[in-house]
Amino acid sequence: MAKRANGKAKSGHGPAPKAAGPAIDYRTIEVVGDGRGTMQGDYLLNKDRPMDKIRWLIECFPEWGQFLNNQIEKAKVPKGNYSFWWTGGMGFVLKSPGGAVLLVDNYAGPAHYTEYAYCGVCRTTGSPTIDWMRLNPQVIDIFGFKTLDGVFCSHQHADHTDIYTLKAATQTSKALFYGPLSAVERMRNFQVPEERIRVVRPGQKYKIKDVAVEILPNFDRIATMTGGPGVKVGPGVRRPFDDVAATFFFKIGGYNFCHLADSLFQNAYVTFKKHKIDVLSVNIGYNAPGGTDKMTPYDAVRMAEAVGTKVLMPMHWDNWGNTTVDPEEVNWIAKRHVPDLKVIIPQWGVQWLFPLEKDLGKMTFDDWRDRYRPEMSWEYGEPAKQAAAKRGEFIPY
Repeated sequence: MAKRANGKAKSGHGPAPKAAGPAIDYRTIEVVGDGRGTMQGDYLLNKDRPMDKIRWLIECFPEWGQFLNNQIEKAKVPKGNYSFWWTGGMGFVLKSPGGAVLLVDNYAGPAHYTEYAYCGVCRTTGSPTIDWMRLNPQVIDIFGFKTLDGVFCSHQHADHTDIYTLKAATQTSKALFYGPLSAVERMRNFQVPEERIRVVRPGQKYKIKDVAVEILPNFDRIATMTGGPGVKVGPGVRRPFDDVAATFFFKIGGYNFCHLADSLFQNAYVTFKKHKIDVLSVNIGYNAPGGTDKMTPYDAVRMAEAVGTKVLMPMHWDNWGNTTVDPEEVNWIAKRHVPDLKVIIPQWGVQWLFPLEKDLGKMTFDDWRDRYRPEMSWEYGEPAKQAAAKRGEFIPY
């Protein structure tokens, strides 16, 4: 490679760079459409406009625009039910009949890597570093909530106590922030106002509009080996469970939802039977030999049986390339070992009503067939008939 006079390599010859395009006023950029939250196809296909990386990010991220935000805001939850939307990983939104909107363990961040110096999974496996390649789309605009009453972080890991979610909710809402000490340490580090923080421990209870929240123990072993701002752990020296992780037990719409977050299976969860759990959310994933970061599908079914839940919702199988697994394995195992257990497989951004849709099995994306107008079809409707008549042909063509 040729070198400049200063000895540094130069990139070689090529066409001269084009002159910079017209300046873009980013303050005026908005998603062009009819208000549903996603971009109009005609604008996407046919409207030329100045483009740079920032405009690309503004127009294309999050991938769902504010579609889901709009749906959550407009949703009317029937009395005796609650609504659930999965945002990927262990993240979700709950909405009550009284209009409370709760955001739980949401992750709005990118693929990233972690290192042995601070990562619990690296310390478990001895790996110097692990790449966490994000697979799931960003379906929620964290700056787009019109109503947000509570933000819940089950433990201190980046995909649960997420800087982007915390910063957005701090700026755009009056929501309170709930988490164990490990999560609160990061909240404080990310400048969440102290008066809006609630440090939770087992036995505490909170009320948010018509939702009651009870804090239960959580046995997240990986979290006990993860450090935090000003906190050091070492081999044989772990942080107490109650300091690092919390189980959120939401009493909402006359039923309950128990969120175990990233906990692995632990025999002590059999004590949860007294809570008469309606829906249990757990993590599942694939674990390479030498480290256990997620529960296996067998663990998940065993956990459901231990706590006595009626409905099991496996999550976290979707978002990291190194731990992804087929959630249908949970169904396969449950049918053989706990046939009365209902398994709900979530889909990103799909609204689920409980108990109205308790027998759904697997959430599905809307195919919009209710908008179809057969009489207007160019293939078999009136336009096709008229065109065929002019040509003297039959339809469909």
